[in-house]
Amino acid sequence: MLTFASVFLHDFAGMGTAVISASLAAVQVGAMVMRVWSGRYTDRHGNRRSFLRLCSMLSVAAFTVLAALVLFSGQFLSGQAPMLSPAIVAMLVVAGVCVSSWHGVAYTELATLAGASQAGTALGLANSLVFIAFFLVPIAIPGLLVLCSWAGVWLGAAICALIAWPIFLPSSDGRKSA
Repeated sequence: MLTFASVFLHDFAGMGTAVISASLAAVQVGAMVMRVWSGRYTDRHGNRRSFLRLCSMLSVAAFTVLAALVLFSGQFLSGQAPMLSPAIVAMLVVAGVCVSSWHGVAYTELATLAGASQAGTALGLANSLVFIAFFLVPIAIPGLLVLCSWAGVWLGAAICALIAWPIFLPSSDGRKSA
């Protein structure tokens, strides 16, 4: 998300350096605060999977609203800086925080499920898959942008968050997440 958020804010929303920098800083600071808060919260309540499902659905909602704002702005204000720019910036920050706030909780749940004897392997595999995604997404976004506009890019992000949701379903063997 952060890879193209500045391009989006500049090219689509017509934002300058100060607003773009403040927006990206808000995403990073908000995500840092939420990662610490979410780790503490789920440690106290033993609800990692339900928290991860909530993060997934909030990310789906935020990216879908962002796509709708972009689509609405683009259709009714063609060629101009979108009138909805403040809402677009706010939703981009919300989406960025939602999609970035769950990492520590997810890695902790993964290590818990893998057990002490396989936690390193599980975390290494997860990190490898994350870095593959970090490699492929910036390659895919320009093509998606050409085919579907920014609304399509944000809908694609919503679909990715939706695809993650079933991963966090309660275990079928009755084990509760720690």
